[in-house]
Amino acid sequence: MDLLSALSNNTHAKILYDEPMRKHTSYGVGGNARFYTEVDSLYTLNEVVTFAKENRLPYKILGNGTNVLVSDNGYNGIIICTIKLSDVFFVRDEIHAMAGASLYKLIKFAREHRLSGLESLSGIPATVGGAVVMNAGAFGHNISDKITTVETLSNGKIKKYYKDECNFNYRGSRFLGKKEVIISANFKLKESDREIITAGIKSFSDLRNSIQPSGRSCGSVFKNPRPETAGRLIDKAGLKGLTIGGASVSERHGNFITTAGRATATDVYELVQYIKKKIKDEFGIELKEEVEFVGEF
Repeated sequence: MDLLSALSNNTHAKILYDEPMRKHTSYGVGGNARFYTEVDSLYTLNEVVTFAKENRLPYKILGNGTNVLVSDNGYNGIIICTIKLSDVFFVRDEIHAMAGASLYKLIKFAREHRLSGLESLSGIPATVGGAVVMNAGAFGHNISDKITTVETLSNGKIKKYYKDECNFNYRGSRFLGKKEVIISANFKLKESDREIITAGIKSFSDLRNSIQPSGRSCGSVFKNPRPETAGRLIDKAGLKGLTIGGASVSERHGNFITTAGRATATDVYELVQYIKKKIKDEFGIELKEEVEFVGEF
C-alpha cells in the first residue's frame, strides 16, 4: 500500500496530494507539499500526527501561512493545517480559543462580550496557535500579556501549561521549533465599554495600516535587534526598494518583503540573505528571521 492510501485509510482526514503551497501562504510562492490536510477535530489531528511519527513522515503544523516561506522545492512531508479548529468560547470567566481561530475572530469575540486587552493585535493576520508559538505582538504589547494557560497535543495526550511555564520571550516561547502541537489558549481580559474597545481596535488598525505596506508579504521578516529596529537598519543601509526577481524590500517599511508577478520563494530567500549580509557588514549586527523557512533552500 502506498503512503497516500495508507494515510487515507488510517485517518479520518481528507488528504490532498502534491498540493501547491502558494495557495496557503501569504507570500503566494513556493512549491508543493507532498501531502496536505485541514484537520477538523482534535481526534483527526492526533490521528495524522501519530501516523506521521509512526511512518517517519515529516510533518509541519500550519495556521494561516502568514509567517512561513515554503521552498520552491516544496515540502516532502505532510502539512497539517489547523484553520478548521477555530472555535472561540467561554470557559468560566476566560476566553478559550482553539489554535486555528484567527486573531480577528478572537478580538471580535472579546469586543462582543465587552472584554478589553487584545486590541493591539488588531490586523495581525495570524491564528491563535501561530501567535502563541511566536508570542506575536505589536506596539509594545504581546499576546502572552493576556494568556493564562496553553494546551498542547503531545504523544496523543492533552497537556496544559500555565503562563509562567511557557517561557514566553520576544517573538518566542517554549513551543518554538518543537513538535508539541498547540491546540488552544485561554485569555483573561478586563471588562470595558464596547465603544472604547471598538475605538481601540480602530486606532491600532489605523496605525498599522499607516506604516505597513499593502500587497503580499509575511509581515515583519526580521526580529528587532534591540535597542535598534530591523526596519531602521535596513533603511539606513539604503536597502528600501531593493529587488531580486519578483521580491522587493518595501519602500514604506524596510522590514517587509513583498512579492509580485512571477516571484519565487528563492527570490525572497536570496533577498533575506542579502539583507542579513549587508546589515552585518555595515553595522556588525546579525539579523534573525521571524519568517520560518519550510523545506530545503
